[in-house]
Amino acid sequence: MINVSDSLLQMVESSQQLYFSYSLASERVIYLNPAFKDFFQAEEATFTIPALLAMVHREDKDYVISRFVACTAGKNVEQIECRIVRGEEMRHINISAYLVSTDDERLLMGYAEDITAAKTQLNIISKHNAKKNSVLSILAHDLAGPIGVIQNLSDLLHREAVQWQSSRANEYIELVNKISKSCIKLIRDFLDHEFLESAGVSLVKKRVNLTEKIKDQTEQYLRNQNKLHKEISFVVNQSEIYIEVDEDKFLQVINNLLSNALKFTRDGGRIVVSVEEREQSVMIKVADDGIGIPERFHETLFEKFSEARRTGLKGEHSTGLGMSIIKTIVEWHHGKIWFESIENQGTTFFIELPKS
Repeated sequence: MINVSDSLLQMVESSQQLYFSYSLASERVIYLNPAFKDFFQAEEATFTIPALLAMVHREDKDYVISRFVACTAGKNVEQIECRIVRGEEMRHINISAYLVSTDDERLLMGYAEDITAAKTQLNIISKHNAKKNSVLSILAHDLAGPIGVIQNLSDLLHREAVQWQSSRANEYIELVNKISKSCIKLIRDFLDHEFLESAGVSLVKKRVNLTEKIKDQTEQYLRNQNKLHKEISFVVNQSEIYIEVDEDKFLQVINNLLSNALKFTRDGGRIVVSVEEREQSVMIKVADDGIGIPERFHETLFEKFSEARRTGLKGEHSTGLGMSIIKTIVEWHHGKIWFESIENQGTTFFIELPKS
């Protein structure tokens, strides 16, 4: 008959994951598998919790301690992501820990996994995704505006051309009008699909440096502010603000608010994105000195297909669904969103997210 305990031990001994067992009563390590010993350069007899915490990055230390305290209280703690500093090298690991109780012992057992390579690749993908979203918004702003002007001019030209009594001229003008409408619809449909598709995927929250992520999101706008004829700035009170969010969805929220600010801010106007760490929350603001939101639309702005939907100053499209989805995504994060706006003075959107 197969000895299951021996088989499990053999599997753990050969695993690349970092397995551990810690006695809460005696406050000592009971077991470390070879992969754990190799990663931390540790042995059971000398490895301690303070020794582990000494290797945890200072920004992650309080977070790791709080999760392990929760584990000792009986809560299963999974996928604790943190950074481990080994001399000049920094590694990213995921830790899962469980409280195992017997008649005479309480053990903290679990495993960790080195996710440094995956984390590096994910950061690269996230940066490219943020850049892609920004570029799409900028392209929409640059393309939809001129094409909208062409459409409006062709409408005027069509009315003028009636007196020319030239069927061929009218045919050409109608063709220009039709093509410009088709181009604008194509841009609208593509952007709508991108945003709605992102919002429709299940929420996957991870602990990220929100300052860094929002900075990456706004970078493309900052680089193109002369081309966009706007003054765009990014302001923070902390270079590192860690919080659990669904990165893709939340950055789509920021991108959508930035895109709206572009649409409703005149050339030469100013847009400011700010991130502020508070004691229990993080405050994000997207402010502009644009045309503002008419007061009659304030109460219904976040409703689906709200009457507040408007075309931008250069003819840019609005789905009417955007603000409703933004509010939903923020609420999925247990956050709040609101705005202040005065016509012809500007609009500021506020998002407050709890730290835990």
